[in-house]
Amino acid sequence: MSKISKLLIVFALMLSTFVTCEAAKKTVAVMPLENVSGYTEQQVAEIMTEQLIAAINGSGNYVVVERTQMGTVLREQGFQSITGASEKSAEIAGADYSVLGKVMIAEVSNTAAGELTKKLFGQKSHTVLMHQYRGRVSLNFRLVNTATGEILFDQTVEGEKTGKTREGAIHDACKVTAENALKEIQQYNPFSARIVEISGDVIYIDAGFDSGLKNGETLVVAREVKPIEVDGKIVGMTHKEIGRAKITEINSEYSICKITSHSDTIRKGDLVKRGQ
Repeated sequence: MSKISKLLIVFALMLSTFVTCEAAKKTVAVMPLENVSGYTEQQVAEIMTEQLIAAINGSGNYVVVERTQMGTVLREQGFQSITGASEKSAEIAGADYSVLGKVMIAEVSNTAAGELTKKLFGQKSHTVLMHQYRGRVSLNFRLVNTATGEILFDQTVEGEKTGKTREGAIHDACKVTAENALKEIQQYNPFSARIVEISGDVIYIDAGFDSGLKNGETLVVAREVKPIEVDGKIVGMTHKEIGRAKITEINSEYSICKITSHSDTIRKGDLVKRGQ
């Protein structure tokens, strides 16, 4: 493909992204979580909240409203505190989604991890019994559409992790729990794109890292089959998976992918989305 052709493709991709709002990342407000576990040794709700914010923000798929930012917005709107803030508070703060939840279980157990043999310079080796702690955290949370108040899902996730200290074990267990919560949230990430150009086994799609995509990610290529009608009105289309493609180059508004498999001829206009 000539350099001019590639430039034309890039221009078409940028124009396509400009006229569609699908490329915009969704904004998520993580509301302060509540601790109902009975665990009082650490501020586990605060730790869990921070780990959840870090996990969602680190995914690159969402813009996270920081608690400091939310506090400023809410105070400007007449709220004195963000503690116990509702979905409405998240809407005021400009979030598409809000995450609310409770730490249901937080516990730490003492476990012997095994023996460690140490040998110092010129001295006899000696064995030390290494003690570790195992942290376990269970989080019940819900993802809410702040515009409509619809609860998209209500899930309970857990995480376990060992650490050298009680504090480290519970902190890392919160981190694992947050990662498991993110996996549930990711299923509702409304990403989709179109193939705008094809060159051999290479396809160009009108979405990039502004849509939360990552280099190396494998996407599903699907074709619209037939319309879905409700009361005589077309509300959507059924899709059939026809292949897979891996992102090999990513830009802010478009990506280049290599087709890795296909059961039918992939064409311009076919849909690209995340798969299971």
